[in-house]
Amino acid sequence: MPQMVIITTSDPDTGESARAVFEVTPPPEPGRERAVLGELVAGIHPGAVEHTFADGIATFADGRRVITATFQVTGAPPARGDGQATLFDL
Repeated sequence: MPQMVIITTSDPDTGESARAVFEVTPPPEPGRERAVLGELVAGIHPGAVEHTFADGIATFADGRRVITATFQVTGAPPARGDGQATLFDL
């Protein structure tokens, strides 16, 4: 199954937030998730410094912004009628 990385960047002063989703191919080897998240965030936010890593979520800061990164395993989209809408249903 494809693995996605969700990177959320927030400005605590203004409350603004942006979310980016990236597919990671091939998925990282077990135990390398933290390193992969760090490499992805460093590529987008070169000045970011990791503050925490717990429960698969890495938190970074680059001065004025807080950045979180996490993996999400994706599967087939939910079938119609199961109570969940997909992007194409909206």
